[in-house]
Amino acid sequence: MTMFFILIVLAALWLAVVWLALPVDLAALALPSLVSLHVAPPALAVLSGLMCKRMWQWNTARLEKARAGELAAQETTRLTAEAAAREAELARRRAFLDCRAAWLAVPGKPGWFMDELPQCRILEQDANTLRESGRKAALSSSLREVFDAALAQCEAFAFLPLYLSQACRHDELELVRKAWQEALREAFPDGKDAPSPDCRRLPDADEPLSDRVLALFENDPAMPAMWLVGMDSLLEEGIEDESKTGIEPGHAVAALVLSRPNLVLVEADAIEKPDMSDPYIPHWERGQGGRDAPQWGSVPPGLRARLWALPPFARLHRSRASFLQINPARIVTGARQLRKSIDAALMDAALRDPPPLGGCKADEPEPLELGYLIHNCGSDDDPVASKRLVSVTSALRGFDCRMDLEMTGNVFAEHGDTGAACPVLMLAEAAMCAAFMQLPVMLAESEGADRMCIGIVRPAAG
Repeated sequence: MTMFFILIVLAALWLAVVWLALPVDLAALALPSLVSLHVAPPALAVLSGLMCKRMWQWNTARLEKARAGELAAQETTRLTAEAAAREAELARRRAFLDCRAAWLAVPGKPGWFMDELPQCRILEQDANTLRESGRKAALSSSLREVFDAALAQCEAFAFLPLYLSQACRHDELELVRKAWQEALREAFPDGKDAPSPDCRRLPDADEPLSDRVLALFENDPAMPAMWLVGMDSLLEEGIEDESKTGIEPGHAVAALVLSRPNLVLVEADAIEKPDMSDPYIPHWERGQGGRDAPQWGSVPPGLRARLWALPPFARLHRSRASFLQINPARIVTGARQLRKSIDAALMDAALRDPPPLGGCKADEPEPLELGYLIHNCGSDDDPVASKRLVSVTSALRGFDCRMDLEMTGNVFAEHGDTGAACPVLMLAEAAMCAAFMQLPVMLAESEGADRMCIGIVRPAAG
């Protein structure tokens, strides 16, 4: 309608110009020329305007389309970067360690233990004998039993670094080093190719034990595996300690051999190194020990196959800590706080998927199935400890997981107060239990009155 109005106005103006201003003899023009003179200029002006408008619209649409494409490309790049960062973070969170062997030296076996796996051993010791021998001698004898059993199983264990889990005194670290050295001397009686005892303290941090161990492997790519040892003996404190805490004093030496996943065995790993003391060995053959397989560290090529042949039976995942800044007797509030840690621990163990990107609705997760719950919530006679345990089981109901008391193991009831050995003891029991039951096992480790660490150990095949 607008263009028609413009056409009328232009035609009127042009007619005025033709009839009043142009020095043209209209009577002398032929009819076609006369018509063209009156019609063509207004029509051409309107057509030119239409073409300019169309060109302007086309150029605007082109620019808008280019801008939209640029914004779409930027959004795609952003989403791709977010997805890659999310996958990288998820991969970091889901890093795990393989458990290839576990030993416990304790006065008694827990009820769930089954003597089925040669890589899982519980060495029973008499509590009265340990008590009478004194703390230092008791720990030394338990350490020797563990080390002797381990080296009899696989000589490659002798070449792995040993980390003591607790922040111990120098004399305690020397106690472990001495027992380890004696075991090595007996395993390598001629002294040839015997490794030096490599005993260290696990770096202290305000993080759960599993995270501290994972950090060691992340910081040392050449370490194939390691010993994790926890030890303590409170038997000498006897009745006096029990009257104060309500928990019987205990004794435990717990040891695990943890390796990085996906160890690769190449053909050269099975070949013995030449004797580098031979002066006739060419210089280009010297120092090639593990260059083709740096992930094996100091383990000799001839022993790598033996360590590799021990199949992993459990996987250690990260743990999550909760600070219960409320009265533990308030079960509902405690369960709500623990549910967040349990959800994060399940995601770290690949038992739950993270929420999808883009606000998409997540699928309903399957009910959580656990084989066992190992905890140290306290004495069964302690009302606060029992309610803390109920907070854990109540939190699990939010994941459709029914956990009755027959599916829980209290390390205090099984072994008494094992002091600094408790975290490694719980970890070793969880690894054994996961292997026996072929189901994930949850750890609920109380650290003081207001902190609890939730962890998951899965069977290697699950």
